[in-house]
Amino acid sequence: MQISIVIPTYNRVRDLSECLDSIVCQTICPQEVIIVDNSDKDKEEVRKLVEDLVPSFKKKNVNLQYVHNKKENSLTVARNIGINKAAGEIISFLDDDVVLEKNYYEEIIKIYSEYPNALGVEGMVISEIPAGGEKIKFIFTQLLGKLFYLGFREQNKCRLLPSMGVTYPMEEKICNCQWLSGCSSTFRKKILEEIKPDENLKKYSDNEDLDLSYRIFKKYPNTLFLAPKAKCHHKESKKGRLVKKDLIYMSQIYRLYLFFKLIDQNLKNKLIYFWSRAIGEIILKIISVIAMKAKLLEILYLIKAQFFCLKHLEEIKKGDLDFFNKTLR
Repeated sequence: MQISIVIPTYNRVRDLSECLDSIVCQTICPQEVIIVDNSDKDKEEVRKLVEDLVPSFKKKNVNLQYVHNKKENSLTVARNIGINKAAGEIISFLDDDVVLEKNYYEEIIKIYSEYPNALGVEGMVISEIPAGGEKIKFIFTQLLGKLFYLGFREQNKCRLLPSMGVTYPMEEKICNCQWLSGCSSTFRKKILEEIKPDENLKKYSDNEDLDLSYRIFKKYPNTLFLAPKAKCHHKESKKGRLVKKDLIYMSQIYRLYLFFKLIDQNLKNKLIYFWSRAIGEIILKIISVIAMKAKLLEILYLIKAQFFCLKHLEEIKKGDLDFFNKTLR
C-alpha cells in the first residue's frame, strides 16, 4: 500500500524540518513526500531544506519533492496541488508543525487492511488529560463545551456538532468518525479525486478539514476511522498564522458558510448554532480574558465579526465569500 504525503507549508522552516525528520524515521516509509510551499519570506530557505534532505530520503527509497504554489497562498489550493501530483494509493495530509511517532504509518496501514471499506483514517493527536489542579480546569472546559456545544471529549466518538464544534474520543480505541483532523488525516486517492478540498476557503482555510471529511462521511457513512495507535504531536506553531483579527473574522465567516453547506437547516440545528456562537463563544472569550489568556480587544473583534456575518448573510448562504476573502492580507 503506497502512501504519498502532502505537506503544505508557510514560512515554517524549523517546524517543517522536525516534521520531515519524523517521516524519514518511520518503520514503514511513504513512497513520496510532496512539499507544497506557500511561503513568501522563507521560500528559498524551504527549498534549500528540501534539497538538502533529498539524499537521506532517497536512501529510504522515498521521493522527496519541492513544489512552489504559484497560484495563491491557500491551504486548500496547496492540498489540491498535492493531490494532483500524488502517485500513491493513499494520500496523507500533514501540517508542517506535526511530529509523528515512529510507527505512525505502520498503524495507519493496519486500519486500511483491517477495514477494506475505509476511505479515510486519522492518527491520534496526543493531548493527555491533565492531572491535579489542571484536571479541574479540564472538567470545567468539558462542561462549558457541552453546555454551549463548542466541542468536548466523549467516549469512543468523533462527531461534528450542529454548532460546527466537534467531539474527540476520550479513550484510545478504533472508532468510526464523522470528521478527520487536517493535521494528520489520510485518504484513499480515489475519494479525493471525487471530493476535493474547497478552494473557497482561503489562506489558513479555517475548518477545511471538517468540510472535506464530513462531506465524505455524509456520502459514504462508516468509512472514516481513528487509528489510536498511530500517534502524532501537533505543536500548533505560532509562526505563519493570520493576525488575530483576521483569524477571528475567518472563523466566524467560514463556520457559518459551512453550517449552511453541511448541516441540515432545521429549527433545532439553527438554535444550537445561535446558542453556541452568538452566546457561548462570547462567554468563553470573556472567561479567557478574565483568565488573562486573551486580550479584551478579542471580544470586540468577535462581536463585530458576528455582526459582519449578519450583514453579509445572503452572500454567505450562497457561498460567495469574496466580500471577506479579498480583504485577507
